[in-house]
Amino acid sequence: MRLQTVAAAVAALVLSLGSTGDGRAMDVSPMVAKITPSGSGSSYRLTVRNDSAAAATVEIEVYRMQVDETGARSLTPEDNDIVVFPVQSVIPPNREQVVQVRYLGDASSEGRMYLVRAAQLPINMQTTTESGGAGADIKVAFTINTYVFVAPANARAAVEVTSVSREANGDVLLSAHNTGAGFAHLREARFTLTTSDGKVHEVPAADVDVGEVSVIAGGATRRIRIPAALAAGANGDVTASIALL
Repeated sequence: MRLQTVAAAVAALVLSLGSTGDGRAMDVSPMVAKITPSGSGSSYRLTVRNDSAAAATVEIEVYRMQVDETGARSLTPEDNDIVVFPVQSVIPPNREQVVQVRYLGDASSEGRMYLVRAAQLPINMQTTTESGGAGADIKVAFTINTYVFVAPANARAAVEVTSVSREANGDVLLSAHNTGAGFAHLREARFTLTTSDGKVHEVPAADVDVGEVSVIAGGATRRIRIPAALAAGANGDVTASIALL
């Protein structure tokens, strides 16, 4: 019972620290950065704000990111392509720290994806037993992930829907291929379904299941699911299109 009580208390604290509401202890912007592999556009400023009542020690971590056809990401620690300064800082209460982020990797035309993470170093807490005695130390910390997409300024994306099918439950499944060299940002796109009689149904991009990462790299393919509730007005056989905005 004591362990359940402690676990519940810690879970509540973690939720309060990592919530997206006004009570969140740390805020980071921008959440998505689009930069170029060289020139003045190859760097940006990441702002980390500590909204808590106590000083926070924050460390910046960089990972190279790969994304598969389902939109799931895999991360590899990256020490060379992107440099950040400062890597670690102590941010006073209700203050912010500006971190310089610069790309120093290969300036080829191939787009690259990275995850830049602002990680607060653990806060040590001590639990108490139900009888009032000392308990175990518990370390609590939270992280905020941001994305960095590196591509030449003239790189463009173009998405072609290569197949459309409908599952028994009514979901519409798409296979989409980015035929361009730039990144296709699917949350910044218009999804439409067209029935055999020519009726067009627009589907809100925010409600389409595009996977964990909503970006398709140049030359990559993504499997996309449109829930049945969003495709209810498009009965029978349909075709689909994705227009980048």
